[in-house]
Amino acid sequence: MCGGLLLFVLYGAWAHRKGDDALIDLRLFGGRVFSASVATMFLLNGALFAGQMLVPVWLIHGCGLSPDRVGWLMMPMGLGMMCTYPLMGRLTDRFGIRRLTNCGALAAFAGALLLVFLALRGAAFSLLAGALFLRGAGMGAIGIPSMSAGYASVKREDLPVATTALNIVQRLGGPIWTTLCAMTLGGQASASPFMASRAFGLAFGLLCVLHAGLFLVTRLLPVRLVGKGGGSAPG
Repeated sequence: MCGGLLLFVLYGAWAHRKGDDALIDLRLFGGRVFSASVATMFLLNGALFAGQMLVPVWLIHGCGLSPDRVGWLMMPMGLGMMCTYPLMGRLTDRFGIRRLTNCGALAAFAGALLLVFLALRGAAFSLLAGALFLRGAGMGAIGIPSMSAGYASVKREDLPVATTALNIVQRLGGPIWTTLCAMTLGGQASASPFMASRAFGLAFGLLCVLHAGLFLVTRLLPVRLVGKGGGSAPG
């Protein structure tokens, strides 16, 4: 991970020196809305993939469930996303980008808090279903509005570079945060092998911190788009 971060910093210095000739124009990140969109997608992907790693591991190793049963128990998260996605256009028009993503981030944070409680006190599958549904619905309400705001904030001729930059950064979020959560879980489990609930509780606690950061970043998104392809209103 340290080597990857070093390479990332070195590339940033090289791209800054190359300017327009670089694969990604770093000047795009000078825009407040685009930077907020990129940061949101980075944390959103991190929360999504870290949670998709932690929950099954907890259910299998912490609760002693079989993998096939765990697969069924993960279903509410997908259902939450499926309930949110078809309503994105209508909800964004009615509430605006910032309010919608704020509510989504809070719902996902509430779901993550429930996971901490369940890890420390014992699994209750009805609460688990509610927690996963909240996370799925909440995160489903963030991605599309955030990306729309980011793309609307750049010039039309910069869209290809902006798309590349956004895709690269958001895909970094998944492995980085999954690794951090796995390291937290592994370190606690090896130090206290008979306190699995505490280890999983701390790992889910880190996931809560990630969701809290996601909420703070969505506060920087614009209130709503001015018009289709016409930029955004910071508010």
